Amino acid sequence: MTGAAKTNFSYTVRTLKTINQAVDDMTTSLKDVGFGILGTLDFKEILQKKGLDFKDEYRLLEVCNPGAAKQVLESNPEVGLLLPCTIAIYQKNNENFISLAKPTSLLANIHDYTLEKFGKEIEQKLVQATEKAK
Repeated sequence: MTGAAKTNFSYTVRTLKTINQAVDDMTTSLKDVGFGILGTLDFKEILQKKGLDFKDEYRLLEVCNPGAAKQVLESNPEVGLLLPCTIAIYQKNNENFISLAKPTSLLANIHDYTLEKFGKEIEQKLVQATEKAK
């Protein structure tokens, strides 16, 4: 995969960085666009602790812009089920990727123009951060 892969659900880019460096750079890049990391799940570690062999690195970043989250929750509390935004940084076939779940895709089933517009704005910021970090 070269460049960015665009699907209805995700935005994915290949990176030549190590997983740890990609996580660090993504953290910085997200901060630059007003997002913070709420938590990081290390699936390789989690699965190995459960006795399952998982050879590739896979980190899931839970990211949030507090102002945006407040606005969305006040508009429609059920949209909180889609929060926080998630970004995966992982290995596949000896290559590393950064992938984000597109807010526009997640909000597609909620027929609310204001939220749709808001989702596009958030997605632009997340894509910008991803492009900068790759």
